[in-house]
Amino acid sequence: MGKTIATLFSGATATYEIRDAALDDSFLWPEEENILGGVSPKRRWDFVTGRKCARFAMETLGINAAPVLAGDKNEPVWPDGVVGSITHTRAYAAAAVAPVSKIFSLGLDAEPDQPLPQKVLTRISNTEELNWVERTRGNEIPHPGKLLFSAKEATYKAWNSATKEWLGFRDAHIIFHIENQTFTVSISRPSSMQKLSGTFGIDRGIIMTAIEIPVS
Repeated sequence: MGKTIATLFSGATATYEIRDAALDDSFLWPEEENILGGVSPKRRWDFVTGRKCARFAMETLGINAAPVLAGDKNEPVWPDGVVGSITHTRAYAAAAVAPVSKIFSLGLDAEPDQPLPQKVLTRISNTEELNWVERTRGNEIPHPGKLLFSAKEATYKAWNSATKEWLGFRDAHIIFHIENQTFTVSISRPSSMQKLSGTFGIDRGIIMTAIEIPVS
């Protein structure tokens, strides 16, 4: 739908994506290799290729690339001075990176442009969101349920990076603005961060959603 990953963010954020590439371990730092252990081939591709995207995005910003480690919940731990987000799904990986002097938090998610199982949709949605999916399905957005899921994933990544707190699917209420490929998020739990804004695009079979929170 018109937007590519690079156009989902402002000029302060650098992005990099990889599609259908063979595994290339040469870009993995030793510290990152230590995180992996004996994981499955798919998990290894996701991790290695996501870190490769992060490294190239950092280099695009003119930042000396450094290892992206992992936290207690396997979330990326970024080098000092950098904020970022990594996503991967079905032979696709991407990263968004920005300097902390300009961007407070980032959330990036990618999903295959395919239907979301009804059980999952019911679990993540409130009544208004469910009604929107039913009204929208098959029109401008082929799979609005998957778009909704992706937007909530991007919201969680941006939220968790900023607050270090858990956020449930139903704690975030999403309203889409199809005409300009944006969405707004209302957070229902007590927080100083009650409203977020995001963008989305569908490019070559991949749904992409992004949230960028600038430094105030």
